[in-house]
Amino acid sequence: MKMYYLAAGLFILVLMVVIVYGKNSINLSSPKTTYVHHFPEKQSPALTEFMKYYLKGYWYQQVFETNNNFIFASRNVSSNKKEIEYYQYTRKELEKYYKPLLNAKQPDTVLNDLEQNIKLDKFLHESINDVHSYNLPSIKMEDSNQLKIELGSAEKTLDLPKLLSEYSVKEKDELIFNILEINDNHFVLKVIDKNIQNSKGWDLEVVFFIRNDLTDIVISESYNEAIQQKLNDGTLDDYLNSFEKVGSNGRYLVLFGSRLIDTKTKKIVEIREGDYLSNDGQYVYIDGAKDNLEDGTQKIQTIENYAAGNDKNQIEYNLDYEEIAKELDFTTSGIGSATINYFNENYLVLRLEYNGKFVGTAGVTNVMIDFQEDKENPTFYLVDLDISSISQIR
Repeated sequence: MKMYYLAAGLFILVLMVVIVYGKNSINLSSPKTTYVHHFPEKQSPALTEFMKYYLKGYWYQQVFETNNNFIFASRNVSSNKKEIEYYQYTRKELEKYYKPLLNAKQPDTVLNDLEQNIKLDKFLHESINDVHSYNLPSIKMEDSNQLKIELGSAEKTLDLPKLLSEYSVKEKDELIFNILEINDNHFVLKVIDKNIQNSKGWDLEVVFFIRNDLTDIVISESYNEAIQQKLNDGTLDDYLNSFEKVGSNGRYLVLFGSRLIDTKTKKIVEIREGDYLSNDGQYVYIDGAKDNLEDGTQKIQTIENYAAGNDKNQIEYNLDYEEIAKELDFTTSGIGSATINYFNENYLVLRLEYNGKFVGTAGVTNVMIDFQEDKENPTFYLVDLDISSISQIR
């Protein structure tokens, strides 16, 4: 009889353990990923930021923002352009402009229409003719590569062949020039001479750091080693505090493009090959810049943790290509290519192309991943926007 009660008690104990363990397993398991088969139906700060970035494309460079008013410089791509042009629009105007996407049955067609330069210039971009009202530099290329600059009451003409004589720039060279940064202390100008190659075999690209009163200019080639030399010798010290600070403690600054500087060490933060820096410079997507983004657990770090070389992740989420294919009814042998089109703290846009079962392509989609509500379990918007690539330009 004792053996009977002992066996019965042991059975009940095991049963209770199984029940408790089962409940805990259910509670601890990750919730099912939320897939939405259409474009987001509501505007949000993260969506607006993405649309601003996407619609400016390669042709415009945002130079600053003030009171929800965005100021852009047109990007010169030819030596035939002899001056910098500026445009503006407000956040409210941008949201009104892309609102048709929210309920579009064919969002790819609507987006393609919205990104046309003719429509942008007609309905969104407002030309800034009075540059002085925004304290913007007026920059014009005159004969013999004389660059005339006016800012406020200051005026200066840069004799580029003389200033760039060490690079053998000539009066007849065809030069392309663009604004990279504008702030309260200075602005940054880039000049390209495609007829000259630098020591690395690239087209000559030179950046000018120019104080707003035009009393001081620092000139450097644009590649990292040249910029680092200027940091080492202290010639950029008076400029550093004016650049945009990133990170929770403001230790890092965005110099221009996707270049970060550690203000404590005055060293450029190296982003390892294969990793992807977010558009705001605040985060790094580990292995996000590889030719083919692998699925599974995705890891995103703050710039502080990344620069410190530790393994602490700010965001971890799961990406499952097979599950996405099933959601879209793709008959496929697997993923063909997967790339990041856009990456910021609260929004990620991917392009996925699936291989056919035997040959060709099974289907293509963009995936808009929204981290605003839950960074560990974001919402996936499966919607083909016909976005093939976006250059990683801030």
